[in-house]
Amino acid sequence: MDNLLRIKQIISNENNRTILNNTLGAFVVKGGALIISLFTMPAYIRYFDNQQILGLWFTILSVLIWVLTFDLGIGNGLRNHLVQALVNKDDLLAKKYISSAYIVIGILVLLVSFLSIVIFRFLNWNAVFNIPTNIVSKETLNITVCIVFGGIMLQFLFKLITSILYAMQKSALINLLSLFNSIFILAYVSLARSSDISTNLILLAIVNVLAVNIPLLLTTVIVFSTKLKDCRPNINYFGKKYAREVMKLGVTFFWVQIMYMIITTTNEFLITWLTGTKMVVEYQIYNKLFTLIGTIFTLALTPIWSAVTKALSEKNYAWIKKLYRTLNLMSLLAVICEFGMIPFLQFVINLWLRDSTIQVNYLYATVFALSGSIFIWNGVLSSIANGVGELKTQSIFFTIGAIIKIPIAWALVMAFGSWIGVVTANIIAMSLYCIIQPIWLKKFLVKVELGDENYV
Repeated sequence: MDNLLRIKQIISNENNRTILNNTLGAFVVKGGALIISLFTMPAYIRYFDNQQILGLWFTILSVLIWVLTFDLGIGNGLRNHLVQALVNKDDLLAKKYISSAYIVIGILVLLVSFLSIVIFRFLNWNAVFNIPTNIVSKETLNITVCIVFGGIMLQFLFKLITSILYAMQKSALINLLSLFNSIFILAYVSLARSSDISTNLILLAIVNVLAVNIPLLLTTVIVFSTKLKDCRPNINYFGKKYAREVMKLGVTFFWVQIMYMIITTTNEFLITWLTGTKMVVEYQIYNKLFTLIGTIFTLALTPIWSAVTKALSEKNYAWIKKLYRTLNLMSLLAVICEFGMIPFLQFVINLWLRDSTIQVNYLYATVFALSGSIFIWNGVLSSIANGVGELKTQSIFFTIGAIIKIPIAWALVMAFGSWIGVVTANIIAMSLYCIIQPIWLKKFLVKVELGDENYV
């Protein structure tokens, strides 16, 4: 018995060290990326010198990034299966999972790229983004969208390395990629000479593609040349069984991703449609500040998912329960910070944007603080639930939230006469999940602590 307790303590310490190392690395690296992103906003404003065009750019990115969720959840499925293979030091199994995932993603990229070539010819992007042709020509917008979409197709394939890094408990490296991306974009919008609208949009689209994909490609080459040189993808190791296993879990993740995407990443698009592209810039100013605390908080959550999966495979249930309690306390502190920022908001915005400052609406600020708090709480719940592979609650309540989000947003924008109705709709849509998931997790943790492993 003493030996068993000693082994569990060693495992626990190892899990804690892994989380601590990844979290500290994330704070240093991702913290730098966050600071850079704050400097990027005023640089963007100077670069475009037109809030309608800047709002359009934010909306293009938000809409086309939706496509990244259409990987059928393969990345997340690979992440959970790969953890077990790596824990057992089974390089052959890891190679089969990795090879199968890359082949499936590659086929998916080819199919989506072919369909987009056909479909894009018939789309009027000016109508989609609610921007007149006298402000941005049809040709310019078509070229911009095609460049950004092409970059996202490459990202589809290259982004699989991030799932592998998560499984390897190397989440801090993923944040390093984000830092490179932020530096690249900031350098360009700060140093490039502002030209006409067409040139600005097209060049920024090209820079965005390079900034996102070059770090991912280089990381892929490095990982498969060093740590995982025996697991590099090979078409000869593709197996239908392993592809099915990755996709079976992945399809559930995929559905959860789609529903979560509809709730959280449609704001810019809805604001554009309901109030105009110019309002997207005001939304982004509030959003960047109030998601800052939540983003910093999620840095600590980044390694949690895979660490919980690892602890589950080791039957270290007491550690999971203790971790969950710790995260609840941390989330409470983060929520206090969200609301504590409100009195200082005008000063911060004046300091941040200077000549481009806005007058703070403190009702809007309160709504954003509440929205940020929901985001933080959701991060804790989802990290634990994803780690134990429990997706049923997310599937049900994210679906309900996605269904009600758009009609509620429309009704509230009409009632308030303002885009803040979209953010309020977000809060309502996410609240259902944030109420029900803790109840399930409490039951789960009690059952496993009593030794009942039939929790799914």
